Amino acid sequence: MSLLRRLERREFVPLQNTGFGSGFANFSGEPVTESSALQVTAVMACVGLIADSVASLPLRTMRRVGSRNTAEPTPQILVDPSVTVTAYELIHQTVTSLALFGNAYLYVDRAEDGEPLALTPIHPNNVDVTRSGDGRSRLYTVGGKTCPPDHLVHIRWWTPPQALRGLSPVQEQKTAIGLALAMERHLAQFYADGGTPSSVLESDADLTVEQARVLQETWFAQHNRRRRPAVLAGGLKWRAVTASAADMELNETRDAQIAQIARIFRVPGYLIGARSGDSMTYSNSEMAGQHFVTYCLLPWITRIETALSALLPAPLFVKFDVDAFLRADTLSRLRAHQLAVMTGIRTPNECRAVENLEPYVGGDEFVLALPGAPMAGSGDVPPLGVDPEPPL
Repeated sequence: MSLLRRLERREFVPLQNTGFGSGFANFSGEPVTESSALQVTAVMACVGLIADSVASLPLRTMRRVGSRNTAEPTPQILVDPSVTVTAYELIHQTVTSLALFGNAYLYVDRAEDGEPLALTPIHPNNVDVTRSGDGRSRLYTVGGKTCPPDHLVHIRWWTPPQALRGLSPVQEQKTAIGLALAMERHLAQFYADGGTPSSVLESDADLTVEQARVLQETWFAQHNRRRRPAVLAGGLKWRAVTASAADMELNETRDAQIAQIARIFRVPGYLIGARSGDSMTYSNSEMAGQHFVTYCLLPWITRIETALSALLPAPLFVKFDVDAFLRADTLSRLRAHQLAVMTGIRTPNECRAVENLEPYVGGDEFVLALPGAPMAGSGDVPPLGVDPEPPL
């Protein structure tokens, strides 16, 4: 985008949030909203992990030519979306809106010829979606004002057929999240009220308030942080107070609820500290990264790639580079590079580029280090990245 075009940008004026409402009714009795859901550590951990992971991935721009894809410079609108958000914040806020509300909206500031000039995320509560009179399209109202469909990008999460909006994960799983909120409130009130005493001094005799106070203070002064032998007289008995079976079961239920919330967002439990619900083991970091990308991140990534690619002129499209999650341990990675060079799949400099190392002279030649195989990279071999000319 040229400098003059950047000066044409009419930034979207941010709106104040319209609030979260009174909450979604559920069997737990706790009001559940997108805001209160974040008070559950498992929800915040899952949403934060997905949003941080996707926003941290490099966004590449590609051109599709036949069956080949070639790299292109990233458009300025994706490098500097607007004055209100950075490129990282654009993706992060989009994923957060999808994970909490099931819908994400991006306002597109366009030039007179239709070229996108700026992108600004809009809070989902500020957007109303209705159906057109003929039922063939959606109409959008932002802050009470009609917004042309070509000025708004609507990304939806799980969407039933013919639905105007995507389903909200928080609303659909309000009972599970409400149960987690109820347990957190119960434990907070329990310990705020003093919880369970560590022990009890029992006596068959009737004690006055002053005698009970003196006995308590004397015991505490003599035995707090000490292991002195206790001498009990006059029928006095000491009894330790331990956690009841109900308290232990509550802790187990709390752990199970964390694993259940992880399943809602399809996040591996070990990534958010869940102690149950994730029995899968991985032999190396590459396998764990592949599992995380394939079963958790890929649906979020695909939705955003499709939406942003629609803003670019064909045949340009965008794609997230997930190699950071798929990289193996050092030894396995170096062995893979060695095999790629020996079989002529990659040049040494290509492998060095993957490791962020400087190229060296002669490293752009292909070398087939196989018994009886000739050396490639000279003569009739085409330059790096160029396909040979088809025969006439």
